[in-house]
Amino acid sequence: MLNIENINFNYGKTKILNDCSFNLDSGIGCILGPNGAGKSTILKCISGIIPVKSGSIVIDGEKTTKMTYKDRSRLISYSPQEFSINFPYTVFEVVLMGRNPHVNFLRGPSKKDEQKVTEILNLLKISHLKDKEFISLSGGQKRLVMVATALIQDAKLMIFDEPTSFLDYKNQYLVLSVIEKISKEMNKTVLLSLHDPNLAFLFCDNLFLMKNGNIFCEIEDKNSVSPENFQELYGINTKFADIFGQKIVLPDKEYLKTMI
Repeated sequence: MLNIENINFNYGKTKILNDCSFNLDSGIGCILGPNGAGKSTILKCISGIIPVKSGSIVIDGEKTTKMTYKDRSRLISYSPQEFSINFPYTVFEVVLMGRNPHVNFLRGPSKKDEQKVTEILNLLKISHLKDKEFISLSGGQKRLVMVATALIQDAKLMIFDEPTSFLDYKNQYLVLSVIEKISKEMNKTVLLSLHDPNLAFLFCDNLFLMKNGNIFCEIEDKNSVSPENFQELYGINTKFADIFGQKIVLPDKEYLKTMI
């Protein structure tokens, strides 16, 4: 499905991505890494938001550089970490924009497109916001709307940059549950970034550990991740446990005290 090979990217003279490579065939893949690792940048490169300096991004055997904007938009949806909509669009109108890759420019959105908006708003439990202006929403509500906009695009590869940011405890799990449901039931491939490894253990199939602009470890079996992996990733000691059959990780508090 997705093959990333030796991609590089610079902001000016600062190198952000350094010969970054990984593969994701199906399911949900998660990029974990510290702040400044390059997670957002690599997701933007894959989405076509910013061009890579070198290397290749191949989806279903085709290089993204050879795709038209319309074709890429039908194949890839992208939900950014940061978003800015300064016009008084309603929530319904913002989510409906996610259907643009499938809409005939002359005819505009169909009743079927509008029905899809209603369905996704119901799925994310935000139908009560449909007539509110997007700019009036809280940060967490805006995040839910942007996730809805990406989901309704109905792309084969869905990319989410920190989809749980700004969200309360319940909505973090709700959003990832919806993403997981759509991935499994509609055979969508998902690539996302998270800061909480416990959420990644619960919802994701593959883990990609990233630091200094490079994926240094690909983990196909999330149950095989080790404290040594996290020591290299975050520079702290961690403890792993299995609770009700679910792997969790916690920082070693005694070790943290030595860092203060």
